[in-house]
Formats: sequence, structure tokens, C-alpha cells
Amino acid sequence: MSSLFVIASCSMVETFAQPASSFEAWMLEHNKHYSDNAAYSRAFHNFLETERQIQELNSNPDDTAEYGHNRFSDMSVEEWRAHFLGVAAPSGQHQECLGGSKLPIPSGDVPASVDWREHGAVSPVRDQGGCGSCWAESAVANVEGQHFLVNKIPQIVPLSTEQILECDEFDTACYGGWPSGAYKSVIESGGLASHDDYPDRWNGLTICLANQAFNESCGDGMCDDPPLTSWCDISCEHKKHKKVTQITDWASLSEDEDDMAKILATHGPISVAIDASGGGIGFLFPWLKSYKRGIANPKKCTTDALDHAVLLVGMGEEKGQKYWTIKNSWGTSFGESGFFRLLRGQGKCGVNTCATTAIIGDQDSVSV
Repeated sequence: MSSLFVIASCSMVETFAQPASSFEAWMLEHNKHYSDNAAYSRAFHNFLETERQIQELNSNPDDTAEYGHNRFSDMSVEEWRAHFLGVAAPSGQHQECLGGSKLPIPSGDVPASVDWREHGAVSPVRDQGGCGSCWAESAVANVEGQHFLVNKIPQIVPLSTEQILECDEFDTACYGGWPSGAYKSVIESGGLASHDDYPDRWNGLTICLANQAFNESCGDGMCDDPPLTSWCDISCEHKKHKKVTQITDWASLSEDEDDMAKILATHGPISVAIDASGGGIGFLFPWLKSYKRGIANPKKCTTDALDHAVLLVGMGEEKGQKYWTIKNSWGTSFGESGFFRLLRGQGKCGVNTCATTAIIGDQDSVSV
């Protein structure tokens, strides 16, 4: 009995030591440090859970993308969702996506491929950091492309996400929102400043929510969750900054992905929202959290539990698989240099359910 116990114990130690060694190597690669043993233990537990998710993702024969560890691997799904997603409502009817004008569907066949990066209509990838501002990043990236294409300027101008976070009365800054609210805020503000003129400044500070009135018990923030704050540090300053572009309207686009492809090719990059974490099916399955490369076809994402806004910048086909090329807002170390690809034509992860674009002037189409 004792010898069997020793053999079993040695096996357990060896099994535990292997992931511990992998975790230590991951910490070194990502320059991670933890304040105490409890923090280390939580991070290690999350790393092991991430490894389990990665193995399940990579075992799906219908999903040819590759998944692996990255800087999010020590975060729980809940922590990751709170800091790196940011669409306000995780499930239900998305009326915020449906209230815009309509664009006519371009005639003709669906193009075989398009990539607006090749034509200068996509600004450098940004990193939203620990702010749930994907909705603002997606909308601003769309406006940047429209400003470049419609006004035929020589080079794309990065625009101010900070103006949206501080001044949008329809959404809740780092606590979430919708691209439609960002468009409406730009219209009401008389335009959007450049990123250079109105740069990011939220990091480490609390934004005074533009849609909240001050009261002594709550401060310039919501009394309810989110954001449960009784103070704030910075407030809207858009009147101090020159507007470099204006938009006249915004449009809700067709859910037909062939129609979306035609609009993408004709009008430029499109803001969309997706289910990045499988949040609508009773548990979380964060496929995008560990995406590395390839055409993603995750089996557990939904079509209605939208929690992350991104930007369609292109489309194509590889080995018989049609895909969207999508700009993310998690820095260039994520995925394919800050971008990822998602299966096209099956409404994957709800990519077709909240497609929108800003409108500048009376545009019918753009050209390069």
C-alpha cells in the first residue's frame, strides 16, 4: 500500500510541476509579477483554466484557427470581459444597432476579396487597455475610414476616442456602450477632434460620465452598477479642441453577409459587434481571449449575446473558407498583428447583427 501511495504521489507532483514550469516561462515572456502568494495562486489557477480552454478550442476539427497563451492567460474570464470588452448589453434585442438610416445595397456580384489596409483607410491598431471602450474604438475607427475615403485626404488621421469616452451622453465610458451612441455624440458635438489634439488620459483616472448629474451622495457618476463611484477626475473638454471631421448621420446595415460584403467594398470599413466570450449560453467560453492566427470558427459563440465591438476591414477566402478580416483594439501583440479573421457567411458570433457605419455628407460610394 505504501509503495503504491509513493508512486501516485510522485505522479501528481510531476503532473503539477509541468504546468507550473509553463506558467513560470509565460510569466518571464510577459514580464508578469505578483504582489503575494495569493495573487500568484489566482493567476496560476486562471492560467490552468486558460490552458483547458485552449486545448478544447484547438480540438475542434471545424475550427482551423490556432489558439494559445497570450497576455490575458492569467485573467479569469470575468476579469477579461470587464477590462477588454465593453459592449453595454451582453444579450437580448439590440435596438441600439437598428435605429440608423439605411444604405442602398450596391448592385453586382460580391467581390472575391478586399482589404482596406492596402488603401490606407485603416489607422494603426490601438490598445484599449483596461477600459471597456471597444464600442468607442470601433466607432472611431469607422469614422476615421470614412473621413479618409470621402474627403480624399492624403493620409488617414487617427481621431479621438477620449472625446467619445468623456462626452458621449448615450453611453458609459469605460463601463460600456454602443457604436451608435458614439456616432450620435459626434453629431451633437459638431464633429470629432484628432487623437493628437485630444489624446487618451483616462488611465488611472475616473471619467465623469456625461449623462450623469452631480449629487452629493453619488458624485459625477452612477449610483448603481456600473460604475459605483462617488467621485470622478476628468470631464468632457471637446469645446477646447478643434474638430477635424464631421458626420451627418449613421446607418444600420443589412444582416445579409453578401450585402455587408458589397457595402464593405463600396463604402469602406464597417463597425460590427460580436460575441467574443460565449456569454449567452449559460457559461463563458472566451474563444477570442486566446486567438493566435487563422480563420476562427468557434462552436460555442452565440449570435445574440454581443459583448465586443470591432471593425471589419476586409474579406477573402482561404482553402475554401470565406472570412472577414477584423481590426481589434488590444494592441499589435494580439492575434495577427492586432487583427483576426472570422468565418464569413454563417452569421458567426453575431457578426452580422450589429453592423453600422457613420455617414459623411450625401455619400453613395467611395473610391480609392
